[in-house]
Amino acid sequence: MSDSQVEPIGKVRTKIVATLGPASRDPAMLRKLAEAGVDVFRLNFSHGSHEEHTATFRAIQEVARELGRQIAILQDLCGPKIRLGAIAGDVVSCDLDSEFVLTSNPVDPANPRELTCTYKELPDDLEVGQTVLFADGTVGMAVLEKKPAWVRMKVTLPGRIRSNQGINVPGAALSVSALTEKDLADLEWTARHEVSYVGLSFVRHAADVTRLRSELEARGSRARIVAKIEKPQAVANLESIVAEADGVMVARGDLGVEIDVAKVPAVQKRIIEICHKARVPVITATQMLNSMESSSRPTRAEASDVFNAVLDGSDAVMLSGETAIGEYPVEAVSIMSQIAHEAENLVFSRFGDGFGDWLLSSDTCRNCPCGPSSTVSRAGQVLPITEAVVESASRVASKLRAALMVVATHSGRTALALSKQRGATPTLALTDDAEVAQAMALYWGVTPLHVPELFDTGQVLAFADEWCRERDLIKTGDRLVVVRGVIPDNPSHNAILVHEVE
Repeated sequence: MSDSQVEPIGKVRTKIVATLGPASRDPAMLRKLAEAGVDVFRLNFSHGSHEEHTATFRAIQEVARELGRQIAILQDLCGPKIRLGAIAGDVVSCDLDSEFVLTSNPVDPANPRELTCTYKELPDDLEVGQTVLFADGTVGMAVLEKKPAWVRMKVTLPGRIRSNQGINVPGAALSVSALTEKDLADLEWTARHEVSYVGLSFVRHAADVTRLRSELEARGSRARIVAKIEKPQAVANLESIVAEADGVMVARGDLGVEIDVAKVPAVQKRIIEICHKARVPVITATQMLNSMESSSRPTRAEASDVFNAVLDGSDAVMLSGETAIGEYPVEAVSIMSQIAHEAENLVFSRFGDGFGDWLLSSDTCRNCPCGPSSTVSRAGQVLPITEAVVESASRVASKLRAALMVVATHSGRTALALSKQRGATPTLALTDDAEVAQAMALYWGVTPLHVPELFDTGQVLAFADEWCRERDLIKTGDRLVVVRGVIPDNPSHNAILVHEVE
């Protein structure tokens, strides 16, 4: 692996999430991806067995130990993704104005125009006149006639459909639950593995998030919840969903099918804005460097997409097929890291003190259906004293051009508050909680470390000084700003300390 593909510690503030699959779950490849800049590995539970995911989980843990780094794991639940059943011949052409039947009744296995799906109630939930989209929106059909467990449809957008491809019904209020029986079975796996985050697919209401939290707590899991915004109902209820979530993903794949694709960029910007104000980490995902599944270089449009997602305020950007099944997974991570770094350099050249205030003052998409936001989420709340200390520390670091911010935190909330300041000074976050250390790997600009015992401010400083010197991150004359957050044995004590390296 070339030096150009190894990301230096703290150089790139925006975090990278990489989806694992056949192209990337080998331990040697996992190490290369982590060295190239991956901070969070995503396990897609739409594919693979529990045994396969367990082997991958253990391999990630081993790589993290070898590299001495905190790497978070995101378990992405399948959710109620509606898919076609088996089609006679596996594929069928859908010519304009041709007719098909969708039913939950038995079908003729030799007739490709009789379709079934994984959600048996779908024919009953549909209404005459509704549009049904197949294969990520590349084929469309209109409902002409409805009977119990049966609908007749006419092709309005021609193309080809295959067995097991996805189905979307834009705007429909389907009765399907956000947590399926498969998801509940997968949560049993969660309870036996210390994943940092669980991704909840097809969220529509805040109650979906609270139900998942109850299921996790009932199984003794401390995993945080990433709410995936991919339905129009989620966009309409965005502020209440963000208030309950620990993280949010802008899942542009299904979102771009469920709503007008021309509106997706505006909705994306508004989601990021609301998450920033609510102090919730937000991941921008789907087809960011899609061409790199088969090409060693991205298109210019893809590079601009990643660049602008960073400018918008994304805490993390995500790779899907690029690393799961692509031919150039390491190159995809390396190039994404380079693009993010260039975007950050542009921001810091314009906003030397950081761009957190600029993000908070923006009023993007004033008429966006997401609506306004003023709520700090349950995950982002800190005490007023901590809030004041964090804001002051950020200004001190900027004024003194500090080389590093060091924060001692138990829950990670002080580090998250610092992250949302979007300062140019990188942050080293020390915590006595191993689970919190891994979760902080998603926080923009934060390098987390697990320290079994949190000590007084002077010892925190000594530890950080030694750790950074060993890695050539600081030199004589550099200044460190140390922030002590809320510690359980002294919850009323917050502090700022400025240290000049000797």
